[in-house]
Amino acid sequence: MPAKTAEEIAATIAQQVATIKPFSVNLTDEVKRGSRTMAEGREGYARQVSKIATANIDSLARENDPKELEDKLIYDSQLETIRQILLTGLEMIVETQLANGIDIMKMVDAFVDNLQTSRSRNGALDAAMKDVDEYNKRFGSPGSTTPKATE
Repeated sequence: MPAKTAEEIAATIAQQVATIKPFSVNLTDEVKRGSRTMAEGREGYARQVSKIATANIDSLARENDPKELEDKLIYDSQLETIRQILLTGLEMIVETQLANGIDIMKMVDAFVDNLQTSRSRNGALDAAMKDVDEYNKRFGSPGSTTPKATE
């Protein structure tokens, strides 16, 4: 992806996040732990109760408005649509970033191999590679990024 396209996408997403922000809610961990939510499997239950309440409004307390529940369920569907779009986009970015990281490490391994070969005849290179040596001592030896064939 060209850098300009990446910058434009980032700016567009940042603008959309800014658009969502006034409508967003940030719950505390305590509220999250202590609340009953419409988790997986409960949406059908909530929708069924909404239909029954709408059809039997006279059986509800005056302060209970079935239209309010219906509106919340519609809003939940709208949020779910947005969430699914974001998840699709996030998956594309994660996979693309992973592939780019694989390419980076293949190049790093090739460069290290070339540099290691050349360092015996280049004193300045030997000094420069000390940081790479120290990194490898601390975090492990460089490995091949090329997948091994299965036997």
